[in-house]
Amino acid sequence: MQPSNNEIFSELRLGALTLTHRVVMAPLTRSRSVQPNSIPGDLMAGHYAQRASDGGLIITEAANISLTSRGWLGHAAVYAQA
Repeated sequence: MQPSNNEIFSELRLGALTLTHRVVMAPLTRSRSVQPNSIPGDLMAGHYAQRASDGGLIITEAANISLTSRGWLGHAAVYAQA
């Protein structure tokens, strides 16, 4: 059974968080990091800012911890000093 529109847009407590609606954005890797070194940058921030909503939840993408853990070019990483 699918929830009604009233349920989808109703408040939800999720641990310490209170969401104003139940629409949650799943993690999506958009390969928008700054190259070289896969640095998270303005393009990535803009991607999530465009999808943000008041009281909503976005589960962001993971970040690689080393060059050898990278699955593909452009995926965000945190191993470089920059």
